Amino acid sequence: MSEGQQDLLTGVPGEPARIRAELAALDELIGSQPSQARKLAHELQKQAEDLGDAAAVASSLIWQAEAAGREGHQATAAELVNRSRESGAPLEPELVVRGAWVMSRVYNDLGDQAAALECVMDAVAAFGPEVSRRLRTRVMLTGADLLDDLGAREDSLIWYSRASELAEGDIHMSILVANNRAYSSLTAGDAADAQAQAEVLTELSRRHNRPLNAGFLDTIANVHLLSGDPRAAAETAQKAVDATAAMDTKVADAPPEYLLTLAVAQRRLAQAAEAGHTLRRARAACGPEGHGRVKVRILEQEAEVLADLGNFEGAFHAYKTFHTAYEELLSAQREAAARSRQTLFETDKAREEAARYREEARRDPLTGLRNRLYVEEHLNQLLEKADSIGVALIDLDHFKSINDTFSHQVGDEVLRVVARVLQACVSEAGGPPSFAARLGGEELLLVMADAARGVREVAERARVQIEAQDWSGLTPGRVVTFSAGTAVAGPGDTRASLLSRADARLYEAKSAGRNRVRGH
Repeated sequence: MSEGQQDLLTGVPGEPARIRAELAALDELIGSQPSQARKLAHELQKQAEDLGDAAAVASSLIWQAEAAGREGHQATAAELVNRSRESGAPLEPELVVRGAWVMSRVYNDLGDQAAALECVMDAVAAFGPEVSRRLRTRVMLTGADLLDDLGAREDSLIWYSRASELAEGDIHMSILVANNRAYSSLTAGDAADAQAQAEVLTELSRRHNRPLNAGFLDTIANVHLLSGDPRAAAETAQKAVDATAAMDTKVADAPPEYLLTLAVAQRRLAQAAEAGHTLRRARAACGPEGHGRVKVRILEQEAEVLADLGNFEGAFHAYKTFHTAYEELLSAQREAAARSRQTLFETDKAREEAARYREEARRDPLTGLRNRLYVEEHLNQLLEKADSIGVALIDLDHFKSINDTFSHQVGDEVLRVVARVLQACVSEAGGPPSFAARLGGEELLLVMADAARGVREVAERARVQIEAQDWSGLTPGRVVTFSAGTAVAGPGDTRASLLSRADARLYEAKSAGRNRVRGH
């Protein structure tokens, strides 16, 4: 197929299609060379602006935001995401999720785990089949890390497991999940599990010939520390520091974290002077904003190093500074944890309300059956997925006279009784995804999935049961009956064509005297 033919089918002109493709291709570049990726995204933004393609402009801003965040420019990242959102241009689900994920990283780097977790929840809420497994894995992994940071270890383990499932078959993401799970076990003080996860990480790297990056090396260095091997820890930590210096990324707390790990290993090896120098480098690597947790740990290690060097007065003052900073951090973490719990509660409640509203909007309030909106949404989907679909279009006989003779309240109760019989017959014959629906007034519908050849029998069974009901309490001297037309889907059938054939059979049933079923 030529490019021109493809553009006619997609409805996207050649140049905008190229811009979108080149933006999507940045996913491979942005992790290792964020500066280069950001430049390319900015160039594509200018090209999109020249074409007047607002959606492509908004998309390019999201990619630039992620690159800026990976470079350590969190304020810029947040500004770019907000510009994309405020443009009002439509974004594909993949980019909606990516924007929320970028903001979660921004808030996390600035020490606001509650806001970061809220962004993760926004990202998860936007998940759909259009969103790549790799991006969904990243979001779930970020959520797991945040939950672990906030002390919700059991919840974090569930999220790590889900991320691991999503990462299956993607070696890069599998290594990343194993690394973060190992670090989680480190922070929990679980040496055995941390060691086991580090071995998984190392084995994945060896088996698939994937060199470990600085972050993964830092995790293994910390596992060595926890296992009592400071020499191996120092060697691995130095490799992490060297690897970081060679990259153009300055993600989050990475440089000071790796330097701090090296300093701790050096202290364990009685290399106090070298540790002091490394700590000064770690402090310098901290930006003016964020890095709160790392800064506190650097202060603690500086006090320890001064004591190792015999400078007890300096160590005392350094420890006081550390203690004050620690109390401030602890207070901030408590507040963040409280906000996080509230965020989780509010998010869960909001989703429950949204789900309840969606369900209510697709049910007939009088009978409890599905309604016309549900039929419009689901019948075509069933026609695409199920092997065979059968429908029965039902109309209660002379229902207007029931309302006129006995009142509308009685008519409503008649409809409820009929609905219960129809639902019971559907459940007995097939169950989900088969369903009964009220299309409006006295018009009802049975949809039988994977039981199409029996739809006429189900409708006939319902007709007999309704006629046999004791109606004396509701409609004295009057038996309620219905007429029905059935149809079975064939190749190329749509909701409209299938219901049209059933409607024709319903007309035949009425013309033949009512209280009968006609069709296949």
